[in-house]
Amino acid sequence: MRVGVRIAEILGVLAIAAGCGSESVAPDPLPPLSACMQGMTEAGYTTEVFNSPAVRTAIIQLHQDGVNWLSIQVAWYQKSTTSTHIAPNQKTPSDASVTRLIKLAHREGMRVLLDPFVNSMRGSGWQALFHPRSVRAWFASFDHYIAHYAQLSQADQVDLLAIGDEFDTLDHVPSYESYWAHAIAVARHYYKGPLTYGADYPDYQQVSFWPLLNDVGLDAYFPLSDLANPTTALLRSRWNVLADQIERWRVSTGLASKPFLVTELGYPSEDGADATPGTWYPNEPVNLALQRKLYLATFQSLWQRTWVRGIMWFWWANPSNPHWLGGRHDNGYTPRGKPALTVIKQYFLHKSGHEIQKHNVSRN
Repeated sequence: MRVGVRIAEILGVLAIAAGCGSESVAPDPLPPLSACMQGMTEAGYTTEVFNSPAVRTAIIQLHQDGVNWLSIQVAWYQKSTTSTHIAPNQKTPSDASVTRLIKLAHREGMRVLLDPFVNSMRGSGWQALFHPRSVRAWFASFDHYIAHYAQLSQADQVDLLAIGDEFDTLDHVPSYESYWAHAIAVARHYYKGPLTYGADYPDYQQVSFWPLLNDVGLDAYFPLSDLANPTTALLRSRWNVLADQIERWRVSTGLASKPFLVTELGYPSEDGADATPGTWYPNEPVNLALQRKLYLATFQSLWQRTWVRGIMWFWWANPSNPHWLGGRHDNGYTPRGKPALTVIKQYFLHKSGHEIQKHNVSRN
């Protein structure tokens, strides 16, 4: 997912004091791995945001609203799109805060997808535009990054680890396949659970290393309409066409036996979100009704496919990004305090339910 302004201009830099919660509360049972993944994303852009009372309160509320998987996004950074060195900086959540959030999610009855990603500090920041000066040096640094989060995932009993997402310029080049194979081997050396990758929606069919992963992941920001006021029926129809295309691709490439999940999908509550759901424009007018229709159309179409293991919705509000805190005057991605949240609760608590166990394909 990319935004319409530079990341450095939109991400908050406030350090939030750590909150405290009771460690003596008995944990809720985790959902079976065969259950639908009813996911929400928490992304962190300050060192201690995951320790904030706002995040901790949100996790408890999200579980009450039917969320049974939490996707935790953390970033390492490189200086520019051509750099070869990836490292944490002042916007990277501390390992201790990530561990604490994982434990809180597990205690509240949520499974965890750890979804680290890489951005650049200059330009748009988007990893889909990376062209490292030395591919060999970049992948050596990438191996260090993925080893770090693989070790953390193993220690904290993470349920699913993503090796990255949206590396459009790097994930399908034949001469890079050996680098990806090595990175995946590094991840497996330290982490014994399943691995996935969040492919960018225009690029998912070209990713070269799907056979080496357990789950096929998709950041599904497909354009759905260019109309000013599309109907839910039109948006639902468009999603059904896309879902048919994805299903045909899975079958034709021999990937149908692998679990398929939407690793990231969201809709800003602004005009034009149907045309460019993967881009946030800070000056666009708020459009809560369109965001609600987009959520509803997705639940009525893609969500109903038996081969879709689940969706990780992007993203829930937290203090590290003051631009997307929610409410009826916010045009950002979060459904917090908006009609779209009612749709999420409707499907997570009633329509699909924790009891439905339709995703029973084998992991391989």
